[in-house]
Amino acid sequence: MTATTTVPYQASRATLARASLAALAGGVAILVLFVLPAEYGIDPTGVGKSLGLTRMAAGEDAAQPADAAPAPVVAPAAYAVPAQTQSNIEKKTGYRNDEKTITLAPHTGIELKARMKAGDTFNFRWTSTGPVRADMHGEPTGGKEDEFTDYWKQKDIQSAQGSFTAPFAGTHGWYWKNREDVPITITVKLDGFYDSVFERE
Repeated sequence: MTATTTVPYQASRATLARASLAALAGGVAILVLFVLPAEYGIDPTGVGKSLGLTRMAAGEDAAQPADAAPAPVVAPAAYAVPAQTQSNIEKKTGYRNDEKTITLAPHTGIELKARMKAGDTFNFRWTSTGPVRADMHGEPTGGKEDEFTDYWKQKDIQSAQGSFTAPFAGTHGWYWKNREDVPITITVKLDGFYDSVFERE
């Protein structure tokens, strides 16, 4: 069996010279047509201007015309507040503040309510030593026994705070349920315009 020897292709000097000249010409074309207009603003052929490359050298956004007006700044939407007048600022109900501490035995619940007129307000903050189910709601004065309006329900919560305005005359507040196997203590702070506070199991 005869061994075969493979001889690698060897380019002639003329072929190497032609390839080198072609690479040099391509590099010069890229430099003149694209790099100089984009980096330095030099555009001897005019191709850079037509492609928008000269704007890049000037620091302008190629996608936006130089004379385009800046986009208008839109102000965030204002919080909807009724016109402030004496009739909706002044409160006829006296100001008061209360702090209550309630301990819930395991698997029991309790209500804490404020008696309020329509438009009365209070600020509140409550915290608990463990997760509870909280249900903030209100019952209208003179309503049926099971008539109520839900405001905020949440499970496994340990604190909440905010400001509440009574949409109607009645009792407004919370029902908390301890679903744990250990007692949980809830501390509630209220201040504002309401008649009284009471607990109901």
